[in-house]
Amino acid sequence: MNRLPDNPSEAEPNIAEAYRECAEITRRSGSSFASAFWMLPKPKRNALHAIYAFCRLADDIADDPEVAGDRTALLARWREELDGAYRGKAQHAVGVALSDAVERFRLPEGVFLDLLAGVEFDLADGPIETFDDLRLYCYRVASTVGLLVVRILGFKNPRSLEFAETLGIAVQLTNVLRDVGDDASTGRIYLPRDELERFGVSTGSVLAGHGTDALQPMLRFSAERAASYYERAEDLLPDEDRRSLRPATAMGRIYRALLDELIEREFPCFEQPLRLSKPRRIAIAAKVWMGMA
Repeated sequence: MNRLPDNPSEAEPNIAEAYRECAEITRRSGSSFASAFWMLPKPKRNALHAIYAFCRLADDIADDPEVAGDRTALLARWREELDGAYRGKAQHAVGVALSDAVERFRLPEGVFLDLLAGVEFDLADGPIETFDDLRLYCYRVASTVGLLVVRILGFKNPRSLEFAETLGIAVQLTNVLRDVGDDASTGRIYLPRDELERFGVSTGSVLAGHGTDALQPMLRFSAERAASYYERAEDLLPDEDRRSLRPATAMGRIYRALLDELIEREFPCFEQPLRLSKPRRIAIAAKVWMGMA
């Protein structure tokens, strides 16, 4: 488990130490995030590690079963750390690194606040009644990250922000399909309830981990929708920004490969969540970096 913020440390870590801690959080996570960005220059890689670490610890507040105490209070504390990062008063190592990153790359605070609203939604166990609800959730927990990433990578055409938002939705829709069983084990369902009803699937069967066959048509429908978001993102990516945004494209290709694997395996959603191996993720990213994909 990553160490969550609780009490501020007495001595504020220096920036180099803070970035090292963020890099370690990223490394320990085993996320595809690191696979897509490992070839970047150090200042950009550092900033991306800071963003990832901030998001990882925020997400742990909502999801990590080992987190003890009042999760709402922890989220409020993390929101204070974000405020401190923007006002030169950060106390946690991740906040210190983030403070440097937001100043270097002019990252908008509102995007981080939207991200924390997604964590708050998870804590409140808010219902996903329609796809509009799911789309908003995907924006908050994934598109926000994309909007921060493209600002660090650099872009010329404002359409690149639309690319980032759309790709984030595609990525999170893929996560939803991968994690149906894991989410159900914690009492959560991110598949829209009106669509479950339309396909004749009860929420009770999903929560119980039953009815995989009955769920298949809806999962295929949801996968087609996710694929359409990947295609839309590709169409939105401006030619003049393709080179600078290769790491974001690599991330998208990794998750698109995961979606294809889920489809090919007919959505093993009540088994161990499907992951692409690290060598495969690196191979996909390297092809994008070399202009081969």
